[in-house]
Amino acid sequence: MQRFAMAFAIATAASFPEVTLAAPTPAPADSNALVRAALEAPRHVSYVGQIQTIRWGMRNANATIQRVEHLAPSSTRRTFLAPEALYGEYDITLGTTTTKIDPKQHRAMISENPSSDNAITMNTNIVLLAANYRAVVGPVEIVAGRPATTVSLVNRFTGERMMRLWIDNSTKVVLAKEAYHQDGSLAWRSRFDEIRFTGEIPSGVFATAIPQGFQEVEGRRFGDMSDDLQRTLDEAGFKAVNPRYLPDGFKIIGAENSSFRGLRNLHLLYSDGIRTLSLFENNADSEPDFGGVKPSTTHFEGHDAEYVKDGPTTLLTWREHGLAFALIGDLDLKKLTAIAISVIP
Repeated sequence: MQRFAMAFAIATAASFPEVTLAAPTPAPADSNALVRAALEAPRHVSYVGQIQTIRWGMRNANATIQRVEHLAPSSTRRTFLAPEALYGEYDITLGTTTTKIDPKQHRAMISENPSSDNAITMNTNIVLLAANYRAVVGPVEIVAGRPATTVSLVNRFTGERMMRLWIDNSTKVVLAKEAYHQDGSLAWRSRFDEIRFTGEIPSGVFATAIPQGFQEVEGRRFGDMSDDLQRTLDEAGFKAVNPRYLPDGFKIIGAENSSFRGLRNLHLLYSDGIRTLSLFENNADSEPDFGGVKPSTTHFEGHDAEYVKDGPTTLLTWREHGLAFALIGDLDLKKLTAIAISVIP
């Protein structure tokens, strides 16, 4: 099977204060405008802060503390302060390039992901968010010493709240957020303990020179996300397969041909505005990469498959007709299996 390199990137955090300051409930149109402003805020607002994160896996919870320095529109440095095993590690993102430095291992990794700053993806997600979720405004609460309006995002198909945001009343930056499983249980949460809004950040903070003596290892090299699906499929180098079934609200928002360690993958990206789903395909014959996590086995339609689950995110891999497939998304195994069955040629 293929080596699909897809990190379980999940923002998370600590408990939220329940201080209520009472606020009028905006009209639905105002609620949607508030959410859109929050999505766009990092492009216009610079800040320095400390954020706590926590996510729940199958058997335990993982917590981190990071110092975050962000200079609008697209320069960000995140430095781990805790736990001890990660202390001192940092990554710097400039536009679509991320440099990760691991001082303990004396390693540096540079990754390219043009899709991370792609207007097509962002605008499509905003449209899907409005179509698939109701933004329900709640009370104003205090986060990092600042008043923030709470907004719950409720799925129109299931009626379940899937995410809650705490949006700074002044800057519209999201100061805290929670995401939930379909059964209503908490999947992850994130929260700024402190934040200061300023553009006065020394340029050296974002310096990406690799320290002397550090080994540079290959990072992910994704292509540019395109809305020209047919052209991307034609350039894949093999006959690609699309799923015939997607959960309610999910639509394809882009496609790209990416490479990692010399292996070329077709990447189809789907979203419902909050949750994302990626389908990777290639015609190589190599083992899947689960990042050191031991996978479990499952079976469907006469196929053997492997999967790992980390909090709300599940990765499922299998082979069919000489192609290797991987599905990764904020969905449970049952949903991913239904999608996988519909992918089989």
